[in-house]
Order: sequence, then C-alpha cells, then structure tokens
Amino acid sequence: MIATATTPPACRVPASGSWSGIAQTTAIGRVTIAGLSGTATIDTDVTRGRYARRFDVPGMGSTSEVYDGTTIWAQDISGGVHPYDTPFARARAITSAYVTCLGTHVESGRNVTVIRVVPRGGVPAELTFDSHTHLLTKISTRPPLPGHDGTTRFSDYRTVDGNVLPFSIEVGTEQDATDGYVVNVTRYRFERTVRDGDFAKPVAPDNAKMLGGVSSTTVPMFLEGRQLIVWASIDGRSPMPFILDTGGHAILTTLAAKSLGLSAHGAGASGGSGSGTISTQYTHVASVRIGSAELLDQSFLVIPYPYSFYERGKRVPLAGILGLEFFERFATRLDYGDRTVTLTPLASYRHGAGGSSARLMFEDQEDMPVVNAAADGHPGLFGTDTGNAGILILFGDFLTRTGLLAQYTGGAATLGQGTGGSNTGHLETLKRFTIAGHDLRNLLANFTQMTSGSFASRTEAGNMGFSILSQFIPTFDYASQTLYLDPEKRATPFGINRTGLHFTKNEPGAFDVLLVDPGSVAATAGLVKGDRILAINGKSADNYSWADLTALVAKPAGTVLMLQVQRGGATRDVTLVLR
Repeated sequence: MIATATTPPACRVPASGSWSGIAQTTAIGRVTIAGLSGTATIDTDVTRGRYARRFDVPGMGSTSEVYDGTTIWAQDISGGVHPYDTPFARARAITSAYVTCLGTHVESGRNVTVIRVVPRGGVPAELTFDSHTHLLTKISTRPPLPGHDGTTRFSDYRTVDGNVLPFSIEVGTEQDATDGYVVNVTRYRFERTVRDGDFAKPVAPDNAKMLGGVSSTTVPMFLEGRQLIVWASIDGRSPMPFILDTGGHAILTTLAAKSLGLSAHGAGASGGSGSGTISTQYTHVASVRIGSAELLDQSFLVIPYPYSFYERGKRVPLAGILGLEFFERFATRLDYGDRTVTLTPLASYRHGAGGSSARLMFEDQEDMPVVNAAADGHPGLFGTDTGNAGILILFGDFLTRTGLLAQYTGGAATLGQGTGGSNTGHLETLKRFTIAGHDLRNLLANFTQMTSGSFASRTEAGNMGFSILSQFIPTFDYASQTLYLDPEKRATPFGINRTGLHFTKNEPGAFDVLLVDPGSVAATAGLVKGDRILAINGKSADNYSWADLTALVAKPAGTVLMLQVQRGGATRDVTLVLR
C-alpha cells in the first residue's frame, strides 16, 4: 500500500506501553564500520525529532552527526565540524525529524505494508512495516548519488520497560560500501525531560596551532599536470608531496604509510569520480604540518592507490591527499599566479575589501563545498574542487533537466581518472558560466553522463576546478562559509592537448594510450588505444611523469614530439607535430 502524507512532523510516539512520559531516548551499544568496531551512542528527542549519533572507533577516530532542529552538523574523524546545509540536506533533515518522531521499530521478513510520506519541506521517504507485527522494518529515501543506499533497517526487537525497540540498526550497508555501518544496541535509557546539550552543534577539539607564533603561513604551490600540490610533514619527518583537495580527506598511499612506518587497520571502501570503489584502511599520526600550520592527533585513510596515482617520474612519489581537515581550521588562499598557498587560523582571519564572494554550503553526506553558479543561465550547485585539475564538469541529471544536453552535441570524447576508476563524457564549449557576478565566456566543459560515482549526482549541477578557480585568487573561509574570489593579475595558462592522445602511466617504463581522438594528430600518425609509449624525444619513459607528458602535449603549435611506440612485440618511431 502506498499513501502520501503532506502534514508537518507531529512529534508524538505511539500511545502504547509507557511512551507517554518519555521525552528522550538514548541507545548505547557497539558500531561496526569499515571492518572496525567501537562504541555508539544514539540520542533521540522524541518531542522535536532532533537526533545525535556519536561513534568512537579505535583506529578510525570519533565522529558524530547532530540535528539541532535546524541544521545537520557533521564532525569528521579529524575533529573538524561543518554543516550539511544545501537545500537537499535541509530537506533531508526535515524528513529525518519526521520519521524520528514516528519512533523506531523494525521488520521481520513477513508480508509488509509500505507507506510513502512527504513531510512538508522534506524529501519523500518510504516506511516499510511488517504486516503481522506492525513494526517498522525499513526507512528509505532517495540519496543524492545513485548506488548509495539511503536505507536504514531495524531488527532484533526487544521489549524494554514495556516499549518495543530495535537492538540492531543497519545503515546503507547493502549497496553503499563507503558509508555503511551497523549498530548493535546493548541497552536503552529513557529520559522524561530533554537534555538540550545532547543536540547542540559539536565542539571541535583544540588540535590546530601555528608554530613560532606566526599569524599565517605561506608555502609554495606546485602545479603538476595542473594538479595543486603542497609539501607537508608527517610526525616531524621530511616533507612529502600531497594534493590539496577541498573535496578530500587526510589520505596516505599505502606506499607512503609504509615509508613512514605506520600500520593500518580496518577494511572499508571509498568512492570518487569513478564508477567503482577502492579499499581503505585507517592509521593515526601525531602531527601533520603544512608550513607553520600544524594539526595534532589525526586519523588518516590509507588507500592502495595504483602507480598511476602517485607516480612523479623520478621525483619523490605523491604521498596522498590533504583537504577537509585543514580547510575546517584555516582560511586557505590560493594564488595561482604567484604559486603560493596561505593558511590563516579561521578565528583570526579577516578578508580585505574588494573582489566578490559566494556562499559555501555542504551537500548531504558529502564534504565537498558547493556554491551557487549558473551554466548558460541555468542555476545549480557546483562543487568547488581544488582536486579537479581540469575543466568544468557538468553532470548528466542537470544537463538533461536544463536541456543543455540536447543543445550541445557532437563534442569529442573525454576520459578522466579519479578515485574509483575512470570517468567519461564529451567536450563542449559552454557559452557562459556565471559565478559570484562574474561571467566567464566560452569555457571548455566536460558534459558527463556518468550513472555512478560522484559525477552522477542528482542534486548538484557540476564540478568546477582548475580552469575556473585559477582565473581568480580564491580564499576558502569555512568560518563564515564564504568563498572569496579576488582578481588574479597573472593568468595561469590552461594548456590544450594538441595531440589527441589520452594516456596514463601504470609502470615506470611506459605510458599506456587510453584513447585517441578521431582526426587528431595522433590518429593521423596511426596511434590507437592500447599502444605503449616507451620513449619521448630520445629519452626513456621512466624519465617522465604523467604530468610531464601532459605539459609536453600542450606545447605551442608546431612543437615536434618524437615517440617510440610499442604495439604487440614490435616498436616503431612516430613523429607528432602539435597543431
């Protein structure tokens, strides 16, 4: 049976048993997440629908999600705090409050009754009840990303002081390998009055500092294949290169963790722009430092990234990614022209006059900051992603809804790489992109129609990175939730691939050709997918990184590249003249 309710939350539990005098429940137990186990506490305000879920997992760290009646606050494993405050996130909070007020009860595998509720201002939810026991078995909402399980299941009902309550709560574990967890409750506690402090915004620990008493720190920015890299020190060791990524967390490659003597624990999975997932573990470091900005007592993900992710030719390999944990504590100014990154503690940061600004928000269950912008006049939320080393990306749902997909046709195929594998689309020249009052004209854009991964978002319009951010001096101020865009006096050339070759590097001695654009210089020279480039301009491939070759194929028209190419067991010399 499907029914629709459009009434606002009526925060009353069923008038059975001893519910009539209960204002707050607390479930205390154990949580299992990413192969690790720890303690769990779930507080529920049954009068107003507020909730707080707090997990403390050795080897991973402490996390929480708190709905204070207005906003969902997320505290990540670094201890940092930020809201989920996009329109979808706020609507999800309303629905969470609605179903919280209904009480939590569970299914037992018998015939079920399904009721569809649409709280005023919320998102639709389906509530599944066991037709025999009339206990709630499942709550389902449509998540922002396809393949992510927006489902909570309840089981193992027991009677506590006359109230029937679930002792097993399973969240998103069937389809969503990246965020799922199971809570096994050991006991419930009932309160006749609400402890408001349990539903307040989490407090971040005092684990960030500036060394030497300085007020800010400025470090060099390195652009390799347009990828923004900074050097950071772990536990006082020699600095290592990291991607600085607004959409990322503290991550070490397995190779870097081993070189630092760090052991990893757990068995989780993480997704990204690709269609798949990659396994994850966790480790702990005492200190991570960029310049004079230091964070203490930090949990890192350890990910077995392939060689193609961390290789830098004969230079020191990429150690991983730094992101949310620094942006949550320091205002971060990126000057692409001067090639510098400046970090200032949020508490003391004040932005000077001039420039423009956009409000930073966070999507439900995601840590990527988003801003309002518009593509050809069509408004939407765009991820603001310093980890995107390429062009503007527009997502399939947005393209279809706005008619842009039908309007732009015939562009060349694109192929990108990210966590979880490759991402595909086609290249178009967007007439106009508007952000914070700035109209950017004739921008290259990747029109993707990915059906899984972060680029398949239903609630975001796209993702903007280097090609847009480098036209400004952007400053991310999470304290005021503001992205400041100051004028950039020295433009950073984007660099166009003039060969039509798309490639990766899976081992030191060769580049693998992934795709060749029809009609391109490479296609005319007879190169095809599957060819291997063994040498460039007389030097073996192990002298070059992916970023090095990316720079070479973007040299001025007329530049000559001499390649030694292997196909099967035969090798041949190929000359490419860039155009």
